[in-house]
Amino acid sequence: MKKFKKLYTIWLVVLILLTNMIPAYGYNSKEILELAESLLGIPFEQGGSTPDEGFNSTGFVQYVFREGKNIFLPNSPSQLWKLGKPIERNNIQPGDVLFFNGSKNIIPAIYKGDDTIIVVSTDKSVGIRNIAENPYWRDRYKGARRYTNMADELNPLAVKALELVGSPYELGGNDPSGFDHSGFVQYVFSEIYDLDFPRTSKEQQRIGLSVDIDDLESGDVLFFQGSNVLLPGIYIDNGIFVIVTTNGVASVDLKTSDYWKPRLLEARRFTRDIVEQAVTVDNPIVIKALDLLGTPYNYEGKSPSEGFNTTSFVRYVFKNVLNIEFSAFSDRIYEIGESISKEKLQAGDLVFFRGSSLIPGIYKGNGIFIVQTTEGVAERDIESEYWADIYVGAKRLTEDDIYYSQPENYREHENSAIREAMKYIGTPYLLGGETVDGFDCSYLVQTVFKDAKNIYLPRITYKQCEIGETVDYENKRPGDVIYFSKEDQPEEISHASIYLGDNYIIHASGSEGMTTISYLGQYLLDRLVMVKRFDFLSLPLDFKIVEEAYNALGVPYLAGGNTIEGFDYSGFIQYVMKAGLDIDLPRYSFQQWALGTEIEKEDLNIGDILFFEGSNNVLLPGLYVGNGQFSIVTKFEGVTICNLNISDSYWTPRYVGARRYEKEALK
Repeated sequence: MKKFKKLYTIWLVVLILLTNMIPAYGYNSKEILELAESLLGIPFEQGGSTPDEGFNSTGFVQYVFREGKNIFLPNSPSQLWKLGKPIERNNIQPGDVLFFNGSKNIIPAIYKGDDTIIVVSTDKSVGIRNIAENPYWRDRYKGARRYTNMADELNPLAVKALELVGSPYELGGNDPSGFDHSGFVQYVFSEIYDLDFPRTSKEQQRIGLSVDIDDLESGDVLFFQGSNVLLPGIYIDNGIFVIVTTNGVASVDLKTSDYWKPRLLEARRFTRDIVEQAVTVDNPIVIKALDLLGTPYNYEGKSPSEGFNTTSFVRYVFKNVLNIEFSAFSDRIYEIGESISKEKLQAGDLVFFRGSSLIPGIYKGNGIFIVQTTEGVAERDIESEYWADIYVGAKRLTEDDIYYSQPENYREHENSAIREAMKYIGTPYLLGGETVDGFDCSYLVQTVFKDAKNIYLPRITYKQCEIGETVDYENKRPGDVIYFSKEDQPEEISHASIYLGDNYIIHASGSEGMTTISYLGQYLLDRLVMVKRFDFLSLPLDFKIVEEAYNALGVPYLAGGNTIEGFDYSGFIQYVMKAGLDIDLPRYSFQQWALGTEIEKEDLNIGDILFFEGSNNVLLPGLYVGNGQFSIVTKFEGVTICNLNISDSYWTPRYVGARRYEKEALK
């Protein structure tokens, strides 16, 4: 043992001689040495790392390199030892860090040159020690490390992570004033790559490239299992990583940590290309939403100039990008599309939050969504404490949802009623309205079937339900009409819509304020009463008499009239029978009643004449055109089409009988 100590002493003397031959400052270490010397006399303080509070040995080295060279080092002596460039004994230069074995931990010191070090002693202060003359230091020498520009040896991500060691913990934080786990990783990558890095640990994990634990590189991200979430940290080198703890951002030695080592799940690598590809905003929905950032809140607003409420913001974006008219009610929007878990969210998905009503937003990616707030349209973190607590779910529109919601996809539809209905998209709703300035649901149905198919339906919804073929809901097909009850009066039919397919309808909606395409979600299904099919009610225009009656539709009532300029009741019958069947009938209805063959109601044929009781015992005749329908003159509508099968119509209880006229029999 004495022989070994003698050899060691000889080696140390040689080392000192060699170092004395080196210039006063090595590898541009002047700033480090000058700063270290300026701190001489600062007292020892357990855990101290600033001149004001005092230093321990590691805090002293850490402070000098940070302030002198802007090099950020771990706050653990064992971690300091593992980082930096190892230096052979004969190559030590001023500014290198020498390590000595202490009673519990290794002690770092800054080599000054001329066999001296600047170090903090636990019983004294920052001082200069001679490692050749003092056996305490001479016998405890462990090795040396050189910390030049750490970026030369470490990934810039790792360098940035080390820079943030000591930053405080804050739930939901993602800036140096306070970090949570994923917020810390997001900040580092966003700063280095100048890109929006994912906010949540799940999303960070999803976009990274999986790497083997044995092949870790500086800048990789380690993922640990927390109590409920993944906890990411940034790998530095040689088993050292930086992660957020409840005490703040800290550097940890994976190989010696009993807490973190068993919780390690996997590692991911994020090159600039990987991150850029993942965070590039190329979704048109998101791009449009981002264009609206800052748009003010306005409960009644529906445009950028007016401002938006939470729902009208989302409606505006989807209308402008996809020509989709979402419901004005967020809970009905939530009925559309495919449910998506938070972990599988993609740019353009809809996210919903619980408020006085559902709050919809548009997912941007990387844990960020865009929403109308009272401060304006803004980006928000889906995992922030406020939004995470009220998160409800997410929806993604399928290709079918988009297709069936776009009016242009019906322009060439095989069903003429659907093609016709699309002409009225956006028309304002007006209860009782009968013009293009505004109308209600039954008028839309009546008008569409009349103009598209020559099908004449009653004006009122519940009367429309009394005619046509009733169809099982499961057997419905595009062009059928679906009827609904009032929300609070299930026995009263109050609303009509035309079925488009795939659970979509077009209707003049009072609650939506216009004619629009809507999804048959639970709100509407809970009120569904029946489905009707009216195709067989189309006027049989291949019968000449029906064609003549059809051509006379709308001709006004005119007392004494029996020409196309105007008709009274019997004048119309006289005219149409002559034009359609070349049958000459008397001028007055009582004379018409007296002729022809009496026909039972169930045996009616096209061309038969129906008679109804009018005021003052005057008979009112109408032409039967098939399918329970007849053409007749009224004082308010002129020549019109009515239906014999509506129970409470004006005409049904006044029915007297029917006559059939044969041309030969009348000669």
